[in-house]
Amino acid sequence: MIPQLPGLRREQPQPLVLVADEDLRVVELLAFAFQASHFRVSVTHDGDEALRRAQTEHPDLIVADVRLPKRGGLELCDLLRRDPEHGDVPILLLSAANDTESRVEALAHGADGFMSKPFSPKELIARAQRLVARSRDAARHARRSAELERDLGKLQGEARNARQEAERERALRTLAGGMMGELLRTLDVEELDARLLREACRQTGAHSAALLVANGHGLLAPVAVRGELFERWAGLSLPEAGLCVEWLCVLGRPVRRDELDRLLAQPREIAELAAHGVSLLAAVHAHDGRVEAVLVCEDRGDGASFTALERERLGTLCAAASPARATARRFREQQDRVLAMLGAPASADPRRREAARESHERLVAAATAFGMPPSDRSLLEQALDLGPWAWSPVGRAGLESLASGDPTRRVRLLCQLLSSAEACATGEPGGGEDALALLTAAGLRYQQLRLAGRSIYEAWRTAVSWIGLHADPLFRDRFPEAVEPAR
Repeated sequence: MIPQLPGLRREQPQPLVLVADEDLRVVELLAFAFQASHFRVSVTHDGDEALRRAQTEHPDLIVADVRLPKRGGLELCDLLRRDPEHGDVPILLLSAANDTESRVEALAHGADGFMSKPFSPKELIARAQRLVARSRDAARHARRSAELERDLGKLQGEARNARQEAERERALRTLAGGMMGELLRTLDVEELDARLLREACRQTGAHSAALLVANGHGLLAPVAVRGELFERWAGLSLPEAGLCVEWLCVLGRPVRRDELDRLLAQPREIAELAAHGVSLLAAVHAHDGRVEAVLVCEDRGDGASFTALERERLGTLCAAASPARATARRFREQQDRVLAMLGAPASADPRRREAARESHERLVAAATAFGMPPSDRSLLEQALDLGPWAWSPVGRAGLESLASGDPTRRVRLLCQLLSSAEACATGEPGGGEDALALLTAAGLRYQQLRLAGRSIYEAWRTAVSWIGLHADPLFRDRFPEAVEPAR
């Protein structure tokens, strides 16, 4: 028996050798020798059958004669070497020729070895074992290399993901820190909301956006817009106790409208959002966790969907806006108390308070109907609360003193509005152009007339006619007293 030579591991499965030779004696000799050396043997006598078996049986070694019927050993080498699945199988060619040219030709066609007939079975088996061992080692190294490449690719992917995640976290922290510092330095609520919306559009690519805040009637209504006229969003409102706000509070992150469409059982709120082109919503939470405001975004300018990173950025902005709005609101409340204290002596008269209430009812409603933004309506309400006292020398001096130290410019804007309203009321240059100034002038003149003892009808008729408000088509229908015959 031919001994098992070094190179083949005994624990490995027995290798399969394909023997192809037309000489039956050679086939029998090779089959006996290989089986004695723990090979499995498959035999054939022509080249076509050898090619078919090589492709179906996947032998570990092919021993073929150069001269085979139908297809020779050299052609068999050429075909197998071009086959991507079987091109690595070791091939040992046998030939009756013993010249150098035959050996070179065999190696040129891809053979791994060449032996001349007659041959030594021990030498042939030794070469076969060496070829099989080398082939198995190469296959093992190839598999190991492939595994290492897969592991390397996986590690590179994980490293890339970790790097991207770190960059994303760093960008979000930078955005949160920068915006929180900027917003906390902004004490004016209107300016803060404008900055928030501007940054929201910049970070998400939204074409326009609006901020909805509680209006005191159970609804969240727009107080600031970006990218469109205020009238574009004026009709949008959401119930404070509605399912939309409830889901925003529960999820604690920006939500797409199509997500809400799957969550909400009542379609009315979704229809309201769809009618105004809202694609993305995010909540600004108060310190107690309730939803204080809702930021809504229209579709992106390029029509693409909002990415996960853009939604995270919007959530970061809203989180930064929450403490900033709380601080700005507290400052606004203190500012209103100071203004109320300045005008308190003039407001002690019950008739003045009643006249202020009457002017509020008509003029604030008119400003709302004309689509004036909440910031303008807030200035109008503040001016009507101060009343004619604001036009007095004492009132002017007090407001100017307060405006000089006001970091929000709100008192300065109030002073400018009162000055423009006084110009409207007295017919001075610069009056009569601004609708907000006209309404303010009408309200303060009305209060003056009421304090002088005029009736409600006569006070409105005289104030509106004096200012010329009835001549403006925008206001004529709101003040019928100015165009009716005198009673």
